[in-house]
Amino acid sequence: MKYILLFFILLLTTINASNVDKYNNIDAFVISENGDDYKNITYEEYKKKKLKDFTIKMGINKKSLEEKVYYLTVIADMKSLVYTNAKYKIEDHMMIIKLDSSTPSDLYFKYSYEKENRAKFRFNVISSFEYKNVLPFEGILYGLAYGIIFSAFIYYLLIYFSTRRRCFLYYSIMQMFVLLSLIGFVYFSFKPYPETFPQALIDIFETSAFLFTFLFTKEILDSKKQMPFINNILNLFVFLNLADILAILVFDFSILYEYIYFYVSFLVTSIAGFVSILKGNKNATFYTLGWFVLFCFVFAYEYEFIPLSGIYTIHIAAPFESLIFSFALAFMLQDLVKKQHEQEKMLMHKSKLASMGEMINNIAHQWRQPLMHLGYINMNLEMSSEQNEFEKEFFVKKIKESNTQIKFMSKTIDDFSSFYEVEKEKQNFLVSNACNLAINIISSTLKKKKIEIELDLKSECEIKGYENEYAQVVLNFLTNSVDVLINRKIKNPKIYISIELVANKSILKVIDNAGGVKEENLNRVFESYYSTKKRGSGIGLYMSQLIIQSHFNGEIKVHNEKQGACFSIEV
Repeated sequence: MKYILLFFILLLTTINASNVDKYNNIDAFVISENGDDYKNITYEEYKKKKLKDFTIKMGINKKSLEEKVYYLTVIADMKSLVYTNAKYKIEDHMMIIKLDSSTPSDLYFKYSYEKENRAKFRFNVISSFEYKNVLPFEGILYGLAYGIIFSAFIYYLLIYFSTRRRCFLYYSIMQMFVLLSLIGFVYFSFKPYPETFPQALIDIFETSAFLFTFLFTKEILDSKKQMPFINNILNLFVFLNLADILAILVFDFSILYEYIYFYVSFLVTSIAGFVSILKGNKNATFYTLGWFVLFCFVFAYEYEFIPLSGIYTIHIAAPFESLIFSFALAFMLQDLVKKQHEQEKMLMHKSKLASMGEMINNIAHQWRQPLMHLGYINMNLEMSSEQNEFEKEFFVKKIKESNTQIKFMSKTIDDFSSFYEVEKEKQNFLVSNACNLAINIISSTLKKKKIEIELDLKSECEIKGYENEYAQVVLNFLTNSVDVLINRKIKNPKIYISIELVANKSILKVIDNAGGVKEENLNRVFESYYSTKKRGSGIGLYMSQLIIQSHFNGEIKVHNEKQGACFSIEV
């Protein structure tokens, strides 16, 4: 099957022998430099050759004009025209000549320049439909086409910066080169003779558009994993287009698209999309439709199935393709957002599990001393029982001590359960209260590790939100600082917390003296699953950022100061 597919593609990759005239109305197109002797015009001969006088002779195929009417458009230096036997009128930048049964069999155009110059003459034959319905509105057509394509370029470039998915970048760059190519085509439509450098530049734009078309196809269809054989074909076309860009730099024109029809590239991408659909990729439906529509337009133009010139065909097909692809990429973006939400839910679940682990660990720290105290009380009671020393005051004292420890342990459970309790509604709370909640949770660890903590309340701040969530973010900062201080074995470890109100924003800072975060890690500390700890999950700071941004519409930042890292919350 795959070899049949490859053969089919190669069969359609035929030599592009473009006709002198699309509608076969022109039998001959020759030039005379002396007014008598005529010869065929070749691009190579007249690319640099300069003339003072010349005559263009065009042989008209009268049979093709028996039933239909066409129009000949000529771009030339009208000031230098000294004779023509054609009936014409000037519209915009070109000469319009009606081709019908009354048109002479041979049309002559004689030009005389003041100074020797290149022979500047370019023509095109358009249908009656095109003349009446498209030519008068070409400015509107161009404007709509450029607006749609430029919007697609900007839109998907912005999406790339927010998602970092290369398919959006490739598509955006492709649209940019398509836009530049179309502008170039229109630029040449006003020129009677193509100049070498602008032509080469536009060929580079055109080939680059095809290059990024194939890169985009590879990326959006994930062809490397899903369709290895198709991926090899796409890689071949990527290589051919890269080689063609180099060829343009050397020879000043595209070699690849001199010999291969444009529609072949669109056919290859359409087939790739169709294969992807067969493999179960529903998102490839609009993608395939977009390329297939473009293929149909270009194919129809090449084989004269539509009464439009190439410049109009591509100005209709390209923006139409952009609109279809907007649906394709919109579905992909929707799927991407859905997956991101699922990932966030999973991270949220993992964060809760990690919080539960921290809660149990902190409860263990808080309970260790009271449990030891209760053990000593039981030991004293047991020794008194063995020695038959039953003094009432002693027993009452020990019972009070045990009740005190039990109440402390019970309060610890209440504190932790309320700390991790999910709040249903946002409420106003003091930042200092949320900060103290976090400090109380980790207080036993701070005492055990002899870590000094200082809370500097420069100004009281009240914000609206979920107090426990804010406190959890502060606890994440404190836990990270404690871990770093312990791992780095810092002498006189200290954590400094400041709270202040600046420009109607509450700013909480947590600063330690552990030496700071390495510069190469500084911009990545809030990434999911990224951690500098050996056993770190990499979700604590990510979830902290998510909480502050989503639930408080605030910012969470990190930077290094002289003594250590500074994490801050601005709400």
